[in-house]
Amino acid sequence: MVLCGPDYDGLRVTFDLNPLNTWAFNPLPRDLSKDNMHGYTFKDDLCATGNKFFRGKRYAYQNDTAAMLLFDVNGYIAGIQAAVPKSILNPSVQMQGHPAIDAGDDLWTFTIYFVDPSIICSPGRTAEQYATQGTGTGFWIQNGTDPVANSMQMPHNEADLAGSKWLLGHCIVTMGNHYWYNPRTDQDCDEFFPFFLLYNKGRINAGGFSLNRNLQSRRWEHPPLSSLSSFMKPVPKCFGTGDYTQFSSLHVWLTDWPRTTCLC
Repeated sequence: MVLCGPDYDGLRVTFDLNPLNTWAFNPLPRDLSKDNMHGYTFKDDLCATGNKFFRGKRYAYQNDTAAMLLFDVNGYIAGIQAAVPKSILNPSVQMQGHPAIDAGDDLWTFTIYFVDPSIICSPGRTAEQYATQGTGTGFWIQNGTDPVANSMQMPHNEADLAGSKWLLGHCIVTMGNHYWYNPRTDQDCDEFFPFFLLYNKGRINAGGFSLNRNLQSRRWEHPPLSSLSSFMKPVPKCFGTGDYTQFSSLHVWLTDWPRTTCLC
């Protein structure tokens, strides 16, 4: 049995215990082999174009921007992005530019890297490194317009979150121990940080995106507001008021067996 932890042996997204949902725990490609990329559309090469906002070669499944994949210069997985059309999402002023990035393409984009973003365009990972490391070497959240200077590496060990603003929510089997950044009961929803971390057996092996909007891709999960207390603590009272009456999340696992081995 493959254990959740440092063995980043897969890449899967979208939580749902409904066995009929073929999008649940959906495996995503981790290299640019032709057999892996059926249904994926090349979007752009952010390294070749000198794009200053992100790093990598970007692909989207059937042009869906909910879970765009980033590959390094050698074709190995390097990260994932959740991008939402501006017609649907209007982030608060304090979130614009960090972490919601406007790259001039009518999208607000949120980014997680699985390797140090400074190596994605040069030199990338070798075949030997990919074989040894698997999906990546950790989680980097981009929280600014410079993908290298503004990307924050999350602690590999759960114990290293002690004393930080990342607070434990709850464990959910097949997900892990949820951590949220500085949630507060009296928090303004405009300040809600749209990422979460997941730890299993004391080590990070997953995380994801969370936006308090009703997003329509089949990749997105839509937990009812009444369930938020089962994985978030505390739950901001602003959820369910004003523009914040819906919640969309997207779990991203770096292991191939979250159903059976992510037990917190």
